[in-house]
Amino acid sequence: MARIRFRYNPKTLKYERVGVRIGALLFTLVSYLVVGFLAFAGLLLIQNKFIYSDQEKALRQENQALQEHYDQLSFQLVASQQRLDQLKNKENELVSRIFESKGEPKREVSKVNRDQILVASMDEYEKYAQELTSASQNLLAYARQSNEFYSRKASVAKENLPGISSLPTALPLANFDINMMVSGFGNRINPFHKGIYHHDGVDLRAPRGTSVLSTGKGTVTVVRKSDLLAGFGNYVEIDHGQGLVTRYAHLDQVTVFQGQKIKKGDPLGTVGMSGGSTAPHLHYEVLQNGKNLNPVYYMVEGLAAHAYAGMVELSKKENQSFD
Repeated sequence: MARIRFRYNPKTLKYERVGVRIGALLFTLVSYLVVGFLAFAGLLLIQNKFIYSDQEKALRQENQALQEHYDQLSFQLVASQQRLDQLKNKENELVSRIFESKGEPKREVSKVNRDQILVASMDEYEKYAQELTSASQNLLAYARQSNEFYSRKASVAKENLPGISSLPTALPLANFDINMMVSGFGNRINPFHKGIYHHDGVDLRAPRGTSVLSTGKGTVTVVRKSDLLAGFGNYVEIDHGQGLVTRYAHLDQVTVFQGQKIKKGDPLGTVGMSGGSTAPHLHYEVLQNGKNLNPVYYMVEGLAAHAYAGMVELSKKENQSFD
């Protein structure tokens, strides 16, 4: 029951009943509502901040674990991207060394950097991961194909390695240039009687005194010096094993002796025009079991593919030899 209030009126000299004021009532009501709302909001904030249900606790722990896992995966994703780029660069270097070509143009695995991955949304992160997975799978498939090819086509038995290392595959002149090739192997015009004859080697033009180098490891088996204006003049022969012999003719100076062990690239003498020669040059031959072979097929070391092809074309010209 509401309490009745009275107030003394000095004009009437009586106590009069106080009526209810609407403004005061509304103010009181609003005050109660505001205080109640603030109290409810405070309780709700305290509950959300400090009081968790079992389900909320589990979800918070899961979110924290996912965030830590996401950061770790982001760094791993960046590291994998960098590793794939390094492998692609090494592949290009290997192709260049083996085939003396530039290989395929460099392909970037991904242009996304570490910062982009770290701030990416889940959809973007999933996209980056899928791109990297696809690039990894493509590179692995290519590596499997390459390994299979090289294992079938380019494998070398261990017992064959010494013979391969002794093959005369180097170039026989210092500072070699393919334009030194002036006459190749096969039928050529003899410079003296102008008839057609079989030229058993290649003629390499060079200034007198140019160093003549061994094209492979072996043993010096022949050293001949002659003042006759015919034949090979001063020449050297090296036995490389497996029936392979190389001959270096028309030398000026000879700097090796018979029985000497020779490594690839060792100097044998200098270019001259001794014997039957019309100009300073090196006459170079390759023989196997006494049969002359085309030396061009062995002169491969140190030449790029296009340079070797150009030298082969020059060697095919049926011109006049120098000896």
